[in-house]
Amino acid sequence: MQQGGIAADQLASYIERIERLEEEKANLMADIKAVKNEAKALGFDIKTINTLVKLRKLTDQEREEQEALLDIYKAALGMLFDTPLGEAARRRLGKSPAGGGDGDGQTDLEDFTRPKPDPEPVGDDGAAPAEAIPDDADPDAMGADAAKGGKPVTANPFLAGDKRRAIWDQAWCRARGSDGMEIPEAWRRTKTKPADKDQQGAAQ
Repeated sequence: MQQGGIAADQLASYIERIERLEEEKANLMADIKAVKNEAKALGFDIKTINTLVKLRKLTDQEREEQEALLDIYKAALGMLFDTPLGEAARRRLGKSPAGGGDGDGQTDLEDFTRPKPDPEPVGDDGAAPAEAIPDDADPDAMGADAAKGGKPVTANPFLAGDKRRAIWDQAWCRARGSDGMEIPEAWRRTKTKPADKDQQGAAQ
């Protein structure tokens, strides 16, 4: 039946199908809520469960990228506190031209975290090793100077566990931050190529 040039029966069919799907969706949402309430009753944190559900949908590479970007953004906002940049974030910044220096992302982090009983007066990257850094050193100024001097983020001279390590990281990130005109490449999410998406769809 045509009404004003519109196939009324066909339109009604679409509307009814959508209504049925909306009803099914509502039922599924109610089931999901019931499962979450079950977990909550046993003491599990629902916000954390929701985050894990989202993370499990990602590939290992996508998860690492997301965690690295989160670390980089947190460092730029001064939110790392006593926690230094993660390894994935250091690799990402170290291999990016926007990150400065000649880092290729392959730096062995153990070189910067392993205690050295007999340190040389000057480290391989030109910075004094952690053992030689005086207690009154300013990690904020040191991190900013390193970034401006073109040193990679992996040049952080403080050992893991030293609170000054995170401060150095944050200062480095702030100094390498955007000028407001563009976001540094290392701060961007990697774009998935259309061809890759087609292959993933074919594999499913």
